[in-house]
Amino acid sequence: MPVPKDSTMLKPDSRKVLIAMAAAEMEPKDVSSESGVPVNIIYTIRRRFYTKPKYLGAVARALKVSVVDLIEDKEVEVKICEE
Repeated sequence: MPVPKDSTMLKPDSRKVLIAMAAAEMEPKDVSSESGVPVNIIYTIRRRFYTKPKYLGAVARALKVSVVDLIEDKEVEVKICEE
């Protein structure tokens, strides 16, 4: 039986996270120390695994971007499928 998807988690967009890190001139260890999020969670976010909102919020604050700037854009996926 398949495991149900946890709807309380957010899926980050790896490219967007990397762009935000580049703009802030930060490495994963820098983001970790600035946000208080363990460095292994930062790597988990970069690998696009579903993440707790509190972690994405802390990372977004450390990178000085909105959480929306770090998560996958489902509207784009829908538009691509409709074409």
